Amino acid sequence: MMTFELFKVLLRTTLRDPRQGGKDVIALNWPMQGLWLMLMLMAVILSLLVSGLFHVAPMPPDELGQLVMVSPAYSAPLMFAVINWGQSVITVFVLNWICSMFGSQGGVREMLSVMIWLQIVTLVLALVLFFVTLVIPSVGGILMFLAFLWGLWALILLVDAAAGVDFFMKSFFVCLIALLAFTIGMAIFSTVIGGLTAGGIGNV
Repeated sequence: MMTFELFKVLLRTTLRDPRQGGKDVIALNWPMQGLWLMLMLMAVILSLLVSGLFHVAPMPPDELGQLVMVSPAYSAPLMFAVINWGQSVITVFVLNWICSMFGSQGGVREMLSVMIWLQIVTLVLALVLFFVTLVIPSVGGILMFLAFLWGLWALILLVDAAAGVDFFMKSFFVCLIALLAFTIGMAIFSTVIGGLTAGGIGNV
């Protein structure tokens, strides 16, 4: 069971050593049903936060502002949550599939565990950075860039923990190949979702 004290310990460990943090999360042995529910919940939470920020922040009176206002993140939070969930599912299966070709000792449960945990940690960091930026705007950009670099590093090491390969460069290439496969997969997924949405609107 995840307690607040355990959460803090896992968070500190992951920030210092993402590979060990991933191993500790996997060791909790969360059930698959619970993991899939957590993935859906994270998609909804992230979508609501992004949509809320877009509605609170003033939109620039230019093409960028118009693009934001017609995007699912602004106009259709539920659809945006479905897209986020689809992205997460594709990421988990693509990473697991590629890791298996590199001799992975893990499976979908391990990859799902570390990907959900990465989303949770990223959400915590994003909230902290948001409030820090409000107080000290001058350091916001630097902290966001550092957080982005940490996220890339953490992704590789968490994939390493899920695959059980203990080889940084192998995990790096797994993530690189997965990025290409993910791009193709999301293009197909977005096309299908867009077609269903257009069909639904056309039938109204």
